[in-house]
Amino acid sequence: MERYQSIADWAIDILKDVKQVALEGYAYSATGKVFHIAENTGVLKYKLFQEGIPVTIIPPTEVKKFGCGKGNGDKTAMHEAFLKETGIDLKSIMTPDKKDVASPVSDVIDAYYICKKMHGEILLSAI
Repeated sequence: MERYQSIADWAIDILKDVKQVALEGYAYSATGKVFHIAENTGVLKYKLFQEGIPVTIIPPTEVKKFGCGKGNGDKTAMHEAFLKETGIDLKSIMTPDKKDVASPVSDVIDAYYICKKMHGEILLSAI
C-alpha cells in the first residue's frame, strides 16, 4: 500500500492544477499483474476524487478505434497510425533494439491518443 500511495501522491502533485483526467480502462483479456495495476489505479482514482478532479475512463477498444480505426488494433497498427499522423518513429527512437512494438512505446502512443480524444471531447463540450 505504501508503494501505491507513493505513486498516487506523485501523480496528484503533477495533476494538482488540471481540470480533468482521462485514463484508459482495463483490458478484458489482461493477464499478469493486472490486480496490482487495478489496486494502484484504485488508489489513484480515490485521490483524484478527494482532490475534486473528474476522471473519464476510456475503454481500450475506443483508444484503438480512435487511433488506428479498429477497436481491436494491435500495437503495430497503433504505431503505424501514430507514425503516419506525427511523422515520429517512436519505436526507432525509444526501443531500436526490439523487433516488435512494445512498452514503453505502445504506452506512449496509447497516452497520445487518450489525450487527443479527451482534448477533442473537451473542445466539443465547450461549443
